[in-house]
Amino acid sequence: MERQGLVGAGSWAHHEIVTISYPNGTVLQAIVLSHDEHEIRANASGCDDVLAFTRIHDTWISEEIDPVTMTFEWQRNRRVPAPSEDHCVCPKDLAVRLIQSLFSGYDEEAVADTFCVFDPGGKQRSSPAD
Repeated sequence: MERQGLVGAGSWAHHEIVTISYPNGTVLQAIVLSHDEHEIRANASGCDDVLAFTRIHDTWISEEIDPVTMTFEWQRNRRVPAPSEDHCVCPKDLAVRLIQSLFSGYDEEAVADTFCVFDPGGKQRSSPAD
């Protein structure tokens, strides 16, 4: 069953922002005051009374018997911007140094205490040169 509204959202959902859309085009932003599987009470700016909604067969219904659409902040598709090429490519001088260090070998004394070398049979060797 698809998660509807705040059902199963856990205690973090208290005071969640919800956008309520009515069939006549009215759209309200409200703060959820309480919720359970079939009822939500919310407070919208400009409304004197607390708004109450009941869920019947996966449709939220207002006290005025209007079906409403509720969009919770956690339901919104938040687009994560794609990283730019500049964030993915290192500077040329760094790339050159890294490639040179790969091809030039290593300082045996500097790496002796940092890693172990194993032969293809799985036997540990004292150094890569063994």
